[in-house]
Amino acid sequence: MATVKIVLRQKKNKYGTFPLAIRITKDRKSSFISIGQNVKELDWDSQKQRVKKSHPNSMRLNNFILKKLSEANDKLLELETNKDFLTSKAIKTTLSKGSKGISFFSVADTYLSNFKTAGKYNRYHPDQSRIKKFREFLDGNEISFSEITVALLSKFKAWLKGKQGLADRSIINHLIIIRTIFNIAIKEEVIDSKNYPFGKDKVQIKLPESLKIGLTREEVKKIEELKLEPNSYQNHCRNLWLFSFYFAGIRISDVLRLRWSDFQDDRLNYQMGKNSKVGSLKSSDKAISIL
Repeated sequence: MATVKIVLRQKKNKYGTFPLAIRITKDRKSSFISIGQNVKELDWDSQKQRVKKSHPNSMRLNNFILKKLSEANDKLLELETNKDFLTSKAIKTTLSKGSKGISFFSVADTYLSNFKTAGKYNRYHPDQSRIKKFREFLDGNEISFSEITVALLSKFKAWLKGKQGLADRSIINHLIIIRTIFNIAIKEEVIDSKNYPFGKDKVQIKLPESLKIGLTREEVKKIEELKLEPNSYQNHCRNLWLFSFYFAGIRISDVLRLRWSDFQDDRLNYQMGKNSKVGSLKSSDKAISIL
């Protein structure tokens, strides 16, 4: 069981007073939530967790403390009953937000924001779209991690298949992003892993086998020799596809981010946007002619 207690933090401010906080202890680990009040050390009774009568406003402040402590205990009981948020940090986050559980979408928003800040739009946009689909499935409602069960994810899979008409691989990609958000929350100790809905005897993510058929030499030659207007969109798209083909099929997102400085001594040297791997490829005469 976790416990909550009002304590005086040992961080004196410039006025010589100390902040009061709710201390949450679980498995010998503590987290603190400030209640926005400060008192002098000599005015605090640590045994009774009360302000002494020497404080000029002791009665009103003690009533405020009792109210905050009661609210924290009520929410703590709710969390313990839920049996999901078992770390002190998770309890602190939940009490601070005053919700029944940590919102899945609050963690997802931070995850997406990090990609956007880093300029990794090739990851940001597809993941944002998948998270948006999950929110649409929930009719726009918030959901806590504890509410994301095997049964709910099974319904989500059926909804993506039947209502959205997605292929098996696309459905797996939607489940992967939900699993990723779960793993982030567990790693940051926002939630406990006890009710993790993925893994053996739960939701298992297996990438379906796909059949990929490459073009023949004759088909590529037809694309190369196709007569198109030099400044037309079709010609630009054809050149982009051929350029990627000549460089072993590099991703379109990487092609669009290339700079002249990436070409040195007839070689293309670039960093892949998806996995940050470094690539170095010999430039063919056909690729150079497109440039």
